[in-house]
This record gives sequence, structure tokens and C-alpha cells, in this order.
Amino acid sequence: MDQELSNIAETLAKEMKAPIEIISEAGGNMKRVALPPGWTLVEKDDDAKLLAAPRRKIAKVRLHDAESFIDYTKRHGSLNDSTIWCIADYKAGKVGFTAILNDHGEEESQAAFRDHRATFSPEFSEEWNRWIGKNKQPFNQAAFAEYIEENIKDIASVEGSPTGSQMLEMALAFEANQDMKFKSAIRLQNGGVQMAFTQDDDAGTLAKMSAFDRFTVGFPVFWNGDAYRINARLRYRVREGKLTFWFELIRQDLILEAATQTLIGLIRDKTGNPFFFGEPFQQ
Repeated sequence: MDQELSNIAETLAKEMKAPIEIISEAGGNMKRVALPPGWTLVEKDDDAKLLAAPRRKIAKVRLHDAESFIDYTKRHGSLNDSTIWCIADYKAGKVGFTAILNDHGEEESQAAFRDHRATFSPEFSEEWNRWIGKNKQPFNQAAFAEYIEENIKDIASVEGSPTGSQMLEMALAFEANQDMKFKSAIRLQNGGVQMAFTQDDDAGTLAKMSAFDRFTVGFPVFWNGDAYRINARLRYRVREGKLTFWFELIRQDLILEAATQTLIGLIRDKTGNPFFFGEPFQQ
């Protein structure tokens, strides 16, 4: 039938000098128009915007929190026709959810348009952004002291790790000795490091301080989410008598995975929709 209509349209198009409507659906919703030679057959849906309401729901929305995503999915979807998809790349630090409110059903006859969608990407907390953003980034002594002082509330008091006060004391000692020349470092039995500094003009004057090679931080992964602990290594390098510091967070991808699994459990429990891990490509 479609081929027959196309042939008729092409024949008319060769003879007509101006566009002419050749067939319309009942109700005037869809029109097929024949065009002059060298043009193409097109379909126009101009009447849809004049209707009292759309013939079906079409939307693409982005929600900013999990509760809004859940509420929108339950408001516009159903257990039979809606699906939820999750893309999680923990090493790359990317997490996102997509709800398809008019997805295909299980039966061959239950095809759907899949064009009513809601997306949600959880926002990372300010603390997560600060620590991840400075992970493995070098500091001079003064900058490192300033960073620890600004983020001291995130230092977790864990047995075997320095407290926030101890980390701040260490950082301030680094800052006080920033103009002195590094001389030596001795690793202590407790896992820390004792560093010695001298004045450039007085090699006999020594200043000593202890540094920790590991510490623990605790903060939320997502905005308004639960807090998680993560261990960090403290590293340093000496160049021309000057110290450079940095820290290395240990497997932050595992912390992100744990926080994401909490979100997944919340969304699955509150919606009850079929849940998939993968990407629902656009049609």
C-alpha cells in the first residue's frame, strides 16, 4: 500500500506545478503532500499542536536528585511499560540513570516508541570534588599546609591513622620550615617519617619534624548522601633541597561503587521497575 501511494505521488509530482495534498489520515492529524518535479514526498503533522492535548506523552527531562527521579518515574510510568537503566564507570567517576517510561513490553505485539525519558546523574559532594580534584597533585610545603587546614574536618580519627589535629600540627610544621633546606628523612617503626631541615646559611642548625605516610579521610560521595572512609598515602619528593608533597587516595572507585549501590537499591526498591545495567541508545 505504501509503495502504491509513493508511485501515485511521484506521478502526480511530475505533472503538478505546485504542492497539493493527496491523502490525509482520519481526523486530519497526518497529511501527505505531493511536490513538484525534483522535490520529495514529505509528511506534515501540523495539526498536532492545534489539538486540545497531545496524542501521547513525549518528553526528555533531567532530574537533579534521586527522589525526584523516583517520583517522576512512578508518576508517568508503569510497572509493565517502563524500564530503568544504569551506566556506572567507577574508574572514570561516572554514574547515571535513565528511565524509559514507554519502553517495549515483553511480547512481540507490545512495541512502543521509547521516547518518553527521564535521566538522573547524582551530583558529587563538595568534599568529594575537593579530594578527588587534588588527588596525586603536587603541593609545596605552604600549599599543603593550607590544604590540610582548610579540609581538616574530613580527616577521620581511625586507630592507626593520625587525627585531624595531628595532621594539622604536621602541616603547620611543614609551613614553618618552608624556607629551610631539606637534609634527610628517616623512616620510623610506626610507619611515619622523621625529616630534618637546615638553614641555608647555617648547616649546623637542624629542625626536625615527623610526617605520616598514611591517613584516613571520610566524607559523602554524593550531595546529601552517606559518608564513606577512604585511606590515602602521603608522598613526597626532594628537588634541590625543596620538598614537594602529594597524596594518593587508595581505590576511590570502590567507595564510589559502594555509594552507587546504595542509590541503586533505593531506586529499585521504590520504583519496582525492571532494572538494567547498560545504555538504552536513542532510536
